[in-house]
Amino acid sequence: MPAMSLCKKRRRKINNSDENEIEDYLTNLATNNDIAICEADDLESSTPDTAITSIKVIVMNINFATCSSYLYRLSHELSHILYGDQELQGVYNFSEFGKRGEELKAHHNAVKLLLTIKRPNNAANFMDFYQIPAWLSDYVIKQF
Repeated sequence: MPAMSLCKKRRRKINNSDENEIEDYLTNLATNNDIAICEADDLESSTPDTAITSIKVIVMNINFATCSSYLYRLSHELSHILYGDQELQGVYNFSEFGKRGEELKAHHNAVKLLLTIKRPNNAANFMDFYQIPAWLSDYVIKQF
């Protein structure tokens, strides 16, 4: 059964047209790469978003209690599937503070991906818009 058929299509309610445009871009990127995005609204707030690389599925927990924006988290999980080493690990859980290996790579690739979509006028505004973890500020500045 294709991964896309495993997920109910749910869309978050978005009041900001910029966020809606960015989410549409990320969703289309996923679709064009046969990646399913499942939005779960029945998980605990401590349950992180998850990328399952072997079947190309991302589970986004709408209730996840984190400082990072939904758009940043989605970009991070997409990065695991698009740019990560699928042989190394089959399942990744989002962590704001993952600073090693594939987690660091996904943080960096999420920043690069978002920079291709919407670039506020400076690095600080970019980080604020996407609620990117502060420890990534040096990396964002270099990429900007």
